[in-house]
Amino acid sequence: MTAEAGVVPPPPARPPAPPRGTTGAILIAAGLSVAYGLGQIMFWTAPDVRSPSAWLVLYLRPEPAAFQVTRVLLLTGWAVAALLGGRLLALRRTARVAPARTVRACRWGILGALLLPFTAMPLAVFLGNPGRLLLCLLPTGVALLLVHRIQLFRRLPGPLLLAGFGWGALIGGGFGLVMITWFQRYAPGHFLSWQDWQHPQDSARTLFTLLCLNGALVAECGKAAGVAVLFLLFRRHFDGVVSGVVLGAAIGLGFNLTETVHYLGLINPDHHPTQFWDRQVVGLPAAHVAFTALAGAGIGAARWLTGRRDRLLAVGGGLTAAVGGHFETDSVLIQLDARRADWFAGDETLSLLMGVPLMTAITSGVFVLLYVLVLRRGLRAQAAGTEAALRAEAADGHGAVTEPEIGLLLDPRRRLLLELRVWRRDGTAGLRHLLRFQQAQLDLATQRWHRTRPGADAHIPPERHIRQRVMELKGKPVTMTKGTEEAS
Repeated sequence: MTAEAGVVPPPPARPPAPPRGTTGAILIAAGLSVAYGLGQIMFWTAPDVRSPSAWLVLYLRPEPAAFQVTRVLLLTGWAVAALLGGRLLALRRTARVAPARTVRACRWGILGALLLPFTAMPLAVFLGNPGRLLLCLLPTGVALLLVHRIQLFRRLPGPLLLAGFGWGALIGGGFGLVMITWFQRYAPGHFLSWQDWQHPQDSARTLFTLLCLNGALVAECGKAAGVAVLFLLFRRHFDGVVSGVVLGAAIGLGFNLTETVHYLGLINPDHHPTQFWDRQVVGLPAAHVAFTALAGAGIGAARWLTGRRDRLLAVGGGLTAAVGGHFETDSVLIQLDARRADWFAGDETLSLLMGVPLMTAITSGVFVLLYVLVLRRGLRAQAAGTEAALRAEAADGHGAVTEPEIGLLLDPRRRLLLELRVWRRDGTAGLRHLLRFQQAQLDLATQRWHRTRPGADAHIPPERHIRQRVMELKGKPVTMTKGTEEAS
């Protein structure tokens, strides 16, 4: 049939539309670039500062070499992203169908071009301080393992958790360093007038407060952006509040690692033990971990909210708590530290061992308690939903989950003891098989529970595929009827 025969041909096929998750991730990455561009504009438009105050030299230091590299890389990244975006637009406007692989490669290329330049400053910090990096990696690695283990039921995949840690260390840390560097260079000119310089103490206090506010805002936005990007790209693995808290904590650990190594490279070596004790021991579960865990909890809670306004309130509430907590901690901590020696009559050892934990409890304790309570409530909800789904799966008689297995799957202590016994008997290979098998069973139950929840969407995978994996790991033949597949 042709158009001459009176039949209108079908419209030309278009390339597949990019998934909303990738599009949203690109928009968030573009938002970070826009923030950087605003910092550049603020620097260009800042008035020249001529002040007799000697302390102002702290804000007018020469640009670090890694910062200059970041500027060049960002401009290059924007050009690459524009070229790839133009390529996608050209494919969309043409009549031919673009290969899915090409579209996917362009989208990921845009995302990488926008984000990777921010890694320049953290990489320079790590390469310039390898010994301090190795020293801090030990407690940070232990903390990351504990964060992974607090997921008592279905867990985020290990690579996804490591991706969150990498975001915090490289992209979130780099964005924070870049934006704080910009602020130090334009803040005196924009926010202080000539009259302010007549009162150096007041002007120093003003700049310090603004620096705390700016640091809290850019650091928490950069870390929360990581939770949001990974959520959009891997939504299928997110259960809700628990996943948000865990991923946020992993990102906070990565950011804390970069910040600790950076500060250790700047301060007097005599102060290294105090900073290590504060940042890598006492303050490790607090501060950045607590703030980003709250921001992640808001994003995780929004996963199952159906109203747009409710989702915005959940995400905004978590981010506000993170920024407010960071600002409060930075503002109050320096005041407390100035009085710490007086609390213990000049005893430096007692001041270090008791004073630092006391200051951490005062400044960050309420935020640690808050994210622990949110995590506890999320785990309870997860346990109830998983139990109902496991019993329903066992009642269906597919064989992926049986009634005797339900009690074991719902009891984290029994599963841990079983893991230890299997490890002693069968070694690492046996333990890995057991973990994969139990996580597949919990994944099956979790996705079955998610399908019944308000807000269920197309990101929930078909149960039959997960059930088939469970049966394969169980070593049983897979028998699927047509009715079973339709029910899944």
